[in-house]
Amino acid sequence: MIVAEIGFSGVLCCFALRAPQLVVTGMDPIIYEAAAKGNLEDLKKYISDPLDGFLTVNKNTILHICISSILVEEEFPATGGTDPASAAKFVKDVLDECPSLLLKANTEDDTPLHVAARYGHASIVKVLIEHQKSQHQDLESGVVEATTEMIGKLNKERDTALHEAVCHNHIEVVKQLLTEVDPEFPFGANVAGETPLYLAAERRFPELVSEILNELKSPAYDGPLGRTALHAAAFYDNDGGMTKNILERYGRDLCKQADQNGWTPLHMAAYFNKIEATKLLLKCDREVAYMKDAEGRTALHIAARRDCVDVTVDIISMCPDCCEVVDNEGRNALHLAVHNWSSAALIIQNNSSLRNLLNQKDNDGNTPLHHYCNYSFVGDQRVLNSPRVDKMVFNKKNQNACQILESRNLPDDDFEIKFLSIFGGWENYRFHYNGRVVEVGYDEIEKNKRKPKLEVDPRQEREIRRKKKMEVEDKVAQVHLVVAALITTVTFAAGITMPGGFVGGDDH
Repeated sequence: MIVAEIGFSGVLCCFALRAPQLVVTGMDPIIYEAAAKGNLEDLKKYISDPLDGFLTVNKNTILHICISSILVEEEFPATGGTDPASAAKFVKDVLDECPSLLLKANTEDDTPLHVAARYGHASIVKVLIEHQKSQHQDLESGVVEATTEMIGKLNKERDTALHEAVCHNHIEVVKQLLTEVDPEFPFGANVAGETPLYLAAERRFPELVSEILNELKSPAYDGPLGRTALHAAAFYDNDGGMTKNILERYGRDLCKQADQNGWTPLHMAAYFNKIEATKLLLKCDREVAYMKDAEGRTALHIAARRDCVDVTVDIISMCPDCCEVVDNEGRNALHLAVHNWSSAALIIQNNSSLRNLLNQKDNDGNTPLHHYCNYSFVGDQRVLNSPRVDKMVFNKKNQNACQILESRNLPDDDFEIKFLSIFGGWENYRFHYNGRVVEVGYDEIEKNKRKPKLEVDPRQEREIRRKKKMEVEDKVAQVHLVVAALITTVTFAAGITMPGGFVGGDDH
């Protein structure tokens, strides 16, 4: 809105001028339907203007409409479109009459080739490429340059036609595009940070990965989050085929490249227990097993934490001393292995060369046994029941493993199973539970020494302690309720007091 001010006889006047309103006229429905059906004769009956002048509100041309309306077998009985053969003839005839439509883009900067590649219409892609080549027949180098320019055109998402074809696994279209493009063309990343090679690996299209690597001399391999196509292959590759192909092309440099969290492709393979990818990566470069992420974790830490037994075994067999590597919290692989399932923990625990891990302390002084008692559910009773495990070791808070287990308030059955599997019989309960921190005063200790001692079953003693704890918690809760009620009462009384107070004895 434009505001104008005019002075007249000392009076300031204001008025508003409305900005001209943009009127959008869509495509005539008759023309739209004729384009969707690929009927050029019907179009000619109704129009005499150049064909490139007819646009939808999103600037789609009659070629965009026709190509996106092609029906394929799995879509029948859909209506309103045309078959691939009729559409190919329509596109060729339209381009013969109006060549400028070949590279004309819509509001998303999609060319007809983007649309054809997206929907996998190989016959249309062939027509479009052939028409582009026919416009540059003078020099052989000019033809390749022209087709590369068309295939490499970017839309608003910075996707090329190859991005579109790879996304939807249109293998025939991918082959066509790669055959016609300059093999030196890299096909860079789109707005999302994805290259065609990365997309093919992430979406588990091994045939497309092979095609791209075979046809292009140096295809870009970048992906989002600082990852590469090798990260994606290691993460999703079941048989190791994609990982093998990418490693053969790029080798050790890509093998050791970390993403923004410090994860290498080996970390990715360890996360999902991809055994073939793990073997290939370690064979390429053993050093990757010792590389840490942002939290100081190696691939072995990841595999142990996720209970990925196959990867755990492979890493230990090829790089046994990587078990000595600790993360930023001072935890070794066994510390993490005991958090969930127990298979990986048993693999590490039963390896005689790794016995030094059994009682290793983290930054807080916790051994794997402390972690097992604090995090793990009731699992395999063989975990950490070795006589080499120190059952009485204390952490920096002067807690032993039994005290940590007791603090979790497990159901009686779960507590009993876990306690007995680690510490033996109930006769050891009092010894392990008492620890070294005394909570009662000296006078009470002396008084208790003079009292006759009664033998109490450890389980009964534990139940009595739990009941006392619950009684204390109930009393604390009651105190909180009383305090809350008092606060509410005082607040309410303050809210109804008149300003200045209440004065009795007068007319007020």
